[in-house]
Amino acid sequence: MIEYLKDQYYWWNVYNKLKSFLSSYDEKKILLFGYPKSGNTWLRFLLFNYLNLLLDKNYYKTLTYEELNLLQNNIMDRATTNLPKEGFPFFYRTHAIYKKPYDLFDFKIFIHRNPLDTLVSAYYFYRDRVVPFPNDSKDEIKNLHNIDYYVRTKFLHWKKFYEKSVNKADYIVNYSNLKTNCFHELKSLVIFLELNIDEELINKSISLSSFSNIKRMSKDHSQKYGNAPKDGSFIGNFTRSGVDGQYRDELHVDTINFVKNNFSDFSLLYKL
Repeated sequence: MIEYLKDQYYWWNVYNKLKSFLSSYDEKKILLFGYPKSGNTWLRFLLFNYLNLLLDKNYYKTLTYEELNLLQNNIMDRATTNLPKEGFPFFYRTHAIYKKPYDLFDFKIFIHRNPLDTLVSAYYFYRDRVVPFPNDSKDEIKNLHNIDYYVRTKFLHWKKFYEKSVNKADYIVNYSNLKTNCFHELKSLVIFLELNIDEELINKSISLSSFSNIKRMSKDHSQKYGNAPKDGSFIGNFTRSGVDGQYRDELHVDTINFVKNNFSDFSLLYKL
């Protein structure tokens, strides 16, 4: 009960701080949300490389993680109140499941990725820490080192996140569709956000935002940590492969069937 009350009080403060800040500006406010490791950062690269190109079509470099986070500089759950750089929108992001501050935004974009790949990526992200799985109890950490146990244990939380999010979103991005036909998906999102449309720059943004270019950038700029903690507690590589269907080489068939059998829309949404 105490933890519940602390959580309610925290989000009440976040809501009031953001409401006071955002209501002072007439610009459209955008929120991007998704379960961790669903492609949230890749979609931000696609959008902000494109926005950057609209301002300078001759720009030829992939934004670094640090540049991206300066341009897209607000996180909902931290109640940050940074003004956007000129030429860029009011754009917030969060991995938090629906909370009242969601309602402060004009455009709410939900990105989802098949739960098996999402949870495999999340497994490595939280495992590769000086203290693995920092958000879990000490008694549970030993079990979570088993990737099949991790996926089975976290799946119900993923499912709850998905089911709540699809009902709150104004626009939904399916990671699998983004991988298969990135041009169409990015152009559709650009239209939804009422941004200027330049098909040549959409293609250029897709090229700059490719996983190979992002990985090269992270190596060249010593930013392999990506959006992971920068205090040295993360010791892995934030950008792994981004491949759809990687779970087949990672998980036991019983784990795969467990998730598919408990999420009836899997085959409809993710043709893997």
